[in-house]
Amino acid sequence: MSLGFVLGTPLYFCGLDPCVDDELNILQEISSQVSNSSNSSLTVEDGRCPVLQVGLYSTLALPLRQILTDGLPDEFSLLVHLRSPQRHERSVFTMLSPDSHVMLQLRVSASAVIFIGTQQRHYEFPVAGLSDGQWHRVAISVASRRLALYVDCTLLESVDWVYHGMDIGTDGLLMVGGIIESFETPFEGDLRQLTFLMGDPDAAHNHCSRHPPRCGETASKSQRSPCTDNALENLLLSSNDLEALLGGDPEDEAFLGFSRSRRGAQPRASEAPSPVPPRVLG
Repeated sequence: MSLGFVLGTPLYFCGLDPCVDDELNILQEISSQVSNSSNSSLTVEDGRCPVLQVGLYSTLALPLRQILTDGLPDEFSLLVHLRSPQRHERSVFTMLSPDSHVMLQLRVSASAVIFIGTQQRHYEFPVAGLSDGQWHRVAISVASRRLALYVDCTLLESVDWVYHGMDIGTDGLLMVGGIIESFETPFEGDLRQLTFLMGDPDAAHNHCSRHPPRCGETASKSQRSPCTDNALENLLLSSNDLEALLGGDPEDEAFLGFSRSRRGAQPRASEAPSPVPPRVLG
């Protein structure tokens, strides 16, 4: 489990047991700095469940080197608990390389979930209902031989693939919400969970049974999880402009070196019903 603060009270974000080394809880990493953003906030719902509210013109960003010690493993599960009424396709989160290429991205629309990996590989899973303004669980299993999507505790599709790993290291940037290109629609909604389970592709299958939201628990000491290195200071920036995300630090600007090259994938929204297999683009 991981910690956040609401009105000075420490609360747990949805997560696993304390001191699980293979858990990366993105919401915990940025929650302590939400007060610096004018378009994001941390609230409490349903019996002390902390919720990150991401505004339309907000981007929460962290350098990958602050959250990935050895890079992203080849196999993992991504667990998301979200609520958003938007119907347009938008990015929930993105990992960008130093040269502004999308290394990993999760996008949702009124009719699809889109998973984008390295080498511009796009997997579009037709699924309806995620834009109804209600809470939904989305879990993705990334394994050596298959890519699987679970929505609200149900396996929607499992795809066999030739997979050689993501090859995502510690150089780059992670963004929650925001846009990369001017034609995109920014994410606006609520997040209760955004967690990677490193080396455990089966965790997606157990999203609802073993990793449900844990609410109503408090902490008495540290704001950070017991397993988090307290020497690391979170960086949180709020902007839709990637250049503004670099801030005024010349070292960071040289390190990231982002440009406004086109990502290659155009916004789209499939109207296909759920049984239709996912489209592989690129």
